[in-house]
Amino acid sequence: MKRLLVFLVIGLLLIGSLSARSVGYALGYYGQSVEADSKLTSSGAEFSLVYKPFSLAFANPSVIGRTALGTLEDGAYTVPYLQIGLGLDLFRTTRHPFNFLAHNIIAYSPMIGVSYAFDPRRDTALLALEVSPFKLIQKDFWYEVLSPFFLYDIVKGEMDSWGFNIIRFTYFLK
Repeated sequence: MKRLLVFLVIGLLLIGSLSARSVGYALGYYGQSVEADSKLTSSGAEFSLVYKPFSLAFANPSVIGRTALGTLEDGAYTVPYLQIGLGLDLFRTTRHPFNFLAHNIIAYSPMIGVSYAFDPRRDTALLALEVSPFKLIQKDFWYEVLSPFFLYDIVKGEMDSWGFNIIRFTYFLK
């Protein structure tokens, strides 16, 4: 049932994105460590769909659906998580120390996020918390570097796993 709910929400996100003000996709590289079982530690590529309905200077929300495909320590392929959640850009400023990274003016906009996550390997529902302290944005792109995330098992009441999105590029289609 939980799996069906996750796929239904992702499907609605895809259908709803046809009328979105700004819709995009992201590619990134992640690394994740599972506290209960170190054999489930994985790293690989992350794929996201992003819907950004507004362009606010403060508290700008976005809906993010993501999944990843990685390899375990033994080389086997795995899908470590499916997520649907909300990202919130705290503020946006062009006065920051990272302008030397681009030829154009880029805005600095740190983000926090909370998501419902599902681990298909263990059939487990989790709460995902993410922080993107180094997020640079332009009209059509987001660039994120070294964004930690934490997956919390709500039933057990303990941290399940943690990791980093080492780098993520988001491209907006419109």
